[in-house]
Amino acid sequence: MNSQVSIGGGINTVAAFGVKNPYVGFNLLGEYREDDLSYFVKYYNTFKQNHTAVAISMISLDQNDSISLNLNGNLTYGYSVFEFGKRQYFAKDFDFGPAVFYSSHFALMMNPVGVITDKFDEKRYKFPDDYTNKGKLFALAIGLNAGTQYSFYYGTYYLDIGFNYILNTLPNNYLASNINPNQLFFAFNLGFKKNIFTNF
Repeated sequence: MNSQVSIGGGINTVAAFGVKNPYVGFNLLGEYREDDLSYFVKYYNTFKQNHTAVAISMISLDQNDSISLNLNGNLTYGYSVFEFGKRQYFAKDFDFGPAVFYSSHFALMMNPVGVITDKFDEKRYKFPDDYTNKGKLFALAIGLNAGTQYSFYYGTYYLDIGFNYILNTLPNNYLASNINPNQLFFAFNLGFKKNIFTNF
């Protein structure tokens, strides 16, 4: 039985239905392969971007101040995802050259949520008690993935495309509960991996 252990990383893009601009970030990959089957852990993280416009009723720090302040803001949202799965290879075993693969996986998501607001006098007003400036939206998803790679003597370049379907979500605070994520999203990964252990 042939086996190898590889680690790698590269760039990542996430596209979700209903979201105009894709999310951009990085990916990290760890893979253990036996012949044509492998088991992998992939992590990708994107930069946050504006997601939803919100209006926030600020609370006055002076109990005698009857003037209210309605503040405009934007919730920001990004992706922080661990994928765990099994991959099937075709076309090539461990030789140099091209190969194609597909995989199934489940994903654990810990997506960051933030808020950007207009400037206000912090000496006079504060956020409501149930508001914080950041949170996390936890989620469980399942998905499929397909890709290709090309191996050289010094390492392997890979490209894969996958889709994920969110099964359920769990916000950790009130801010994160305002996010209603698209249940279906696509992830694109381009990177380079290198073998750290081989057994032929």
